[in-house]
Amino acid sequence: MKTDELSYRSAEIEDFDQCLAIDHSYQTSRIWQLNINQQPETISLRFQTLRLPQTTSIPYPYDQEELPKRWWEAHWFLVGEQQAKIQAYVTATCETLRPVVWINDLAVAPDFRLHGHGSHLIDAARGWAKQENARHLMVAIPMKNDPAITFLRKNGFNFCGYNEAHIKQRDIDLYFSAKL
Repeated sequence: MKTDELSYRSAEIEDFDQCLAIDHSYQTSRIWQLNINQQPETISLRFQTLRLPQTTSIPYPYDQEELPKRWWEAHWFLVGEQQAKIQAYVTATCETLRPVVWINDLAVAPDFRLHGHGSHLIDAARGWAKQENARHLMVAIPMKNDPAITFLRKNGFNFCGYNEAHIKQRDIDLYFSAKL
């Protein structure tokens, strides 16, 4: 087995501790900024990147207490492991009233990033979403997570909206969608 190769399987409750042990934080040197210009007849939105003075470590928006609750609510949970140690995972939820599947969480351990595992998890989520007869796979990403935004765009996702009301994070969520 290559040092960066993972095998994938459905998660079990016993996997929660190992998933929590993954470093969910990320490094970024860019963030996104939203400018809104409202006039009586138009509303203009502009998103642009800003370079930070130095690379910054950003924590995952959900803490160790919230993540297991999110995982229990997920309809689908896949882990990637190497030698019985989980190095990556993805969770997803299928909406009941619309043909949409949301990726709730996706994490890859730092030593396994940039080896295609995130893309593999996205492809697996696409496959599951199609089995659930979804027409869109969606993700909400904090606006300061430029690495995830870049990753999603490279994996066929397009910007489709935003939400300023994510009060806990005090950040704006950007929505991305991939048509299935």
